[in-house]
Amino acid sequence: MFLNLAPIALGASSLVLGFMMLTRSSPLGQRAYHLDGQYLVSVRYPGQWHDLRDFVQPASPDVVAIYSQIGPNAWACLDFVCRNISYRSDIGEFWQFPSETLRGAGDCEDSAILTCSLLKNFNDGYVALGNYQGYGHAWCQLNGQILETTYTRARPVPDPENYVTFVLFDEQEVIELWPGALDEVFSLQRNEATKLNLMAEAIGDEVPPECPSCLPFLVAGLATGGILGTGFAMILQRGE
Repeated sequence: MFLNLAPIALGASSLVLGFMMLTRSSPLGQRAYHLDGQYLVSVRYPGQWHDLRDFVQPASPDVVAIYSQIGPNAWACLDFVCRNISYRSDIGEFWQFPSETLRGAGDCEDSAILTCSLLKNFNDGYVALGNYQGYGHAWCQLNGQILETTYTRARPVPDPENYVTFVLFDEQEVIELWPGALDEVFSLQRNEATKLNLMAEAIGDEVPPECPSCLPFLVAGLATGGILGTGFAMILQRGE
C-alpha cells in the first residue's frame, strides 16, 4: 500500500517544488521584478518575462530600413512615428517589439519604444515610463525634452509639468529614479480614454464643427459618451 502511494507523494512533492521555484523566479501577481541585474517584466503572453532592454531594438532590420530613409534627425523620426502609427489601446497589457508596431498600430509604450529604437541609431534617447496627470503613460525623453509619440505629428508638448518620469530605459540600461519605481509603474491607474482626453484638452479647448479627418472618432465618441472620440478628434485637429 505504501509503495503504491510513493509515486503520488513524489508527484505532489514535485508540484510543490515547482510552485516554489515559480514563485521565487516570477512573483505571482507581479508585472515586474529584478533578477541577477535584469529588469524583468511580464507584458506579453502569460508566463513570458522579458528584460526591459530587449524591447528597444535599434539594430532590427525593420527599424534600420526606416532609419535609412529618415536619417539622423530626431524630430523627423518622431514625426514618422506620429504620422504612421495609429493609436490602439491594449486589451490588458501587451507590449510590442518595434517590428510589430511598424505594422501600423500600437499604444503609448509601443510608439515610444519604436521612436527610441530609431533615435538610438544616432543619439541617447530613452523610453520613459511614468504618469501623465496620474495615469500610466510612456513617452520618449531626449536630453531632458519630452517627445510625445501619441500625437498625430511631431510637436512640443504644451504641458511638460504633467509628465512624471518613474523609469528610463534603452537597449543598454535601465534607470529607476527611485528604488521600486518600476514596480510602481504597473500600479498606476489605467484609463486610456480619460488620459487621451486630458492630453487633448492640453492641446486645445474645442473641436471645430467641421473636421473630416475627425469624423470616425467623433462617431466613436457618440458611442462612448464622447470622451474617447472627442479627445482623439481634438488631438487630430490640432495636430494637422
